[in-house]
Amino acid sequence: MSVANVRLQLQFDLELAVPDSLVALDHAQLCKTLAGLLGPTVIQGLPVIAGKQLAKAEMRVLKHHHRLEAEVKTAARVEPSRIVDAAPHLTDAEVATLAVRAAARLPKGEAERASYLRSQALALVNEYRLVSCRVDALLSSGKLSQIEGKLNLTNGHVFLDASHRQTRLQNAQGPLRVAVAGTDVVLMAECSGHTLTGPVLDVAVKQLVPHRAALLARWVAG
Repeated sequence: MSVANVRLQLQFDLELAVPDSLVALDHAQLCKTLAGLLGPTVIQGLPVIAGKQLAKAEMRVLKHHHRLEAEVKTAARVEPSRIVDAAPHLTDAEVATLAVRAAARLPKGEAERASYLRSQALALVNEYRLVSCRVDALLSSGKLSQIEGKLNLTNGHVFLDASHRQTRLQNAQGPLRVAVAGTDVVLMAECSGHTLTGPVLDVAVKQLVPHRAALLARWVAG
């Protein structure tokens, strides 16, 4: 037989898990990349193997054509900026993880969304992420003091050294200036009182958001 009298079509759908770098490619680039990865081993190999099997029944493969299609199936994701606003202590990789993990049960209301993303972020990462800082405050004596501490990026709390257990700050002096060491970042902390460990100082998490990159870089550097 030298003339084809049957056309055989074989189709397989392969569901792939691929790196984000491939998902980001446009359709043409994605198909070209996958074709290059499959190469002759698959694209040319299938007709050869099929020909050998069909030859057992006295059939020959005279021509063959191939068609490669790839469709990106994008999973539901939360906008990364929403996660950063709720949890600026997360790294980019952790934000990407949470963007997928939190999408299925994301509430509709804005306030509920922020609260939900915050709780999910803390469930993912709730460790202390500390950076050195200095707090400018008036002592109860009226003296201006610079107090060394550690700012926890996870919740905005400022930890003070044990030497400040007896330190008392002047009441009603307003927000306290907090300078993060090794950066140009300046934040404002509120003092909510005193405990056995000293003054209770906290920076609102929303203040950390604009400075996230610098703060995380400082935390990574140690």
